Amino acid sequence: MRDQVTSSDRVNYGAVIALVAISFMLLRKWIAGGVCKSRACLDGKTVVITGANTGIGMETAKDMARRGARVVMACRDLTRAENAAEYIRRFTGNGNVVIRHLNLASLYSVQEFVKEFIATEERLDILINNAGVMMCPKWITEDGFETQLAVNHLGHFLLTNLLLGMLKRSSPSRVVNLSSIAHVDGKIEFDDLFFDKRPYSPLLSYRQSKLANVLFSRELARRMKGTGVSSYCLHPGVIQTELIRHILVRFPVLKIILSLPCILLMKTPWQGAQTSIYCAVTEGLESKSGCYFSDCAEKDPAPEGKDDEVARRLWEESARLVGLNIRH
Repeated sequence: MRDQVTSSDRVNYGAVIALVAISFMLLRKWIAGGVCKSRACLDGKTVVITGANTGIGMETAKDMARRGARVVMACRDLTRAENAAEYIRRFTGNGNVVIRHLNLASLYSVQEFVKEFIATEERLDILINNAGVMMCPKWITEDGFETQLAVNHLGHFLLTNLLLGMLKRSSPSRVVNLSSIAHVDGKIEFDDLFFDKRPYSPLLSYRQSKLANVLFSRELARRMKGTGVSSYCLHPGVIQTELIRHILVRFPVLKIILSLPCILLMKTPWQGAQTSIYCAVTEGLESKSGCYFSDCAEKDPAPEGKDDEVARRLWEESARLVGLNIRH
């Protein structure tokens, strides 16, 4: 009888372990979301990716290089960028991967990047505005802007506008803007964009910047209608990347608490890059210009992200702040 019970227990334990393993695999598959299935070749195309030396930016750069594109990695840290670029060259066999310095917290740096790019490159087919910061302390840039809005929105706003001429000449072309589900409940505080009048909140600032990404992408699509330049915005998912480093510095105990949930519930950088890649290369997506994507599918943004009047006002205020006087 004891042998029978032991044998039965072993069977039960085995079944439980198998069930847990299957459940884990199904959970991971669900969390991973969609995968870009396009086999589009990018031979002869040029792609610019900001923040391409780590995380989903590097995975996106690797995919673009694998498809044959000339990849320009626009990064702040050139040492890390060159290490990443060399890895991508070896991994893909594509030697046409170059690095350029770009600090999105500096309008001067953005302008210098564009000057060099226009002087040395013949075309621009895909611009992926990937770089960002998340919930950092209240830092003020050299231009007097709060860092999250400066890096996540204003720097990319200026970069995109200064490159629009080349994007139009290379059309059909695309601009891909990385936002976040954090844009939900975000608000553009036009009277206090940089938290000069109210207590600084890293979360509220982050939400504002991510909502700005959605609104910018939407307004860009409206202004570029008929030019051959398409604009897309996306939520990549919750990713295991360096983006949350500022949160972990402020709350180090979270690094321990979140270690297991990170493994179970967060996407890998490769998985997180899939929607960026989808928006960059999927054929026939031009009719979806101005739309918001997640898990390689069109999704509805929050109501705040569909306010065309706020989008127009944000464009005008952003142009004033970065010193642009443009008519599109």
